[in-house]
Amino acid sequence: MTIVKTVNPKISKKTTGAGTNATKPIHRRRPKEETENLILHEAERLLIERLASGSDDLNPLASLRITDVLASINAKLSGDQLPMTTGAAYQIWKSQLSFQDAILERIMNEVSTPWEADLRSKLDAALSQELSLEEVLESVFGFNEPPNSTSDHELSLAIGLTAFVSPERIRRAEEIANDQYVRALGTILTDILNYADRRLLPGLRIDDMVWAIEGLYAGLHLRARSHPELVDRKDAKGRYLGPMVTNSIFIGLSEPVSQRGKESR
Repeated sequence: MTIVKTVNPKISKKTTGAGTNATKPIHRRRPKEETENLILHEAERLLIERLASGSDDLNPLASLRITDVLASINAKLSGDQLPMTTGAAYQIWKSQLSFQDAILERIMNEVSTPWEADLRSKLDAALSQELSLEEVLESVFGFNEPPNSTSDHELSLAIGLTAFVSPERIRRAEEIANDQYVRALGTILTDILNYADRRLLPGLRIDDMVWAIEGLYAGLHLRARSHPELVDRKDAKGRYLGPMVTNSIFIGLSEPVSQRGKESR
């Protein structure tokens, strides 16, 4: 735990040998969870800041040291706060590697489902208008993340780190995030399948469609960072590449359900 002084410290009085009262501030202990979250939050902020500034670090995670993060935190402390020490950090993470794994897991969790509420809102609006399947997919997946936004950089960071960190470490870091991602996007895709009176092809599961779409948008995201003009293209009808390919994936991995006299949308 780190120790910080309270902003308005209580005063402990002690009588000295000369008969005068000496005062000293009473300190409070910062809970371990609070310390851990503070350090990880600052670590993620530094990584995103470096990415946004165009850093050429091949592996930004490996280049970020605990001491870098602590120095950044301490530079922002007010005058009545004691600096955070490496000893406090190493009470939480026993090594630089375990610290990096914690950052990696945090980043993967951050990017797993922040879009869920937005996609759900768009889907509900599209279904209420009884749009065609193609129009529903366009409404839900026809979005572009604002460039240079925090979530945009977080996604770039998450995708990039998977190329430099060992597969075993990635699997551990994504264990919870992947479950959340499949649950969120899988539910949305299932609702669209039901709306369109379609079902997955025999032998396929909803997570097969989830990962196919995830692969598409991860690729488009990376290409947009270096060659945005290649991604920001439309066909003659004004449709973007992402929703068009998503439609192809959706149709290609599913089939119509027997309609029993009900016309398919």
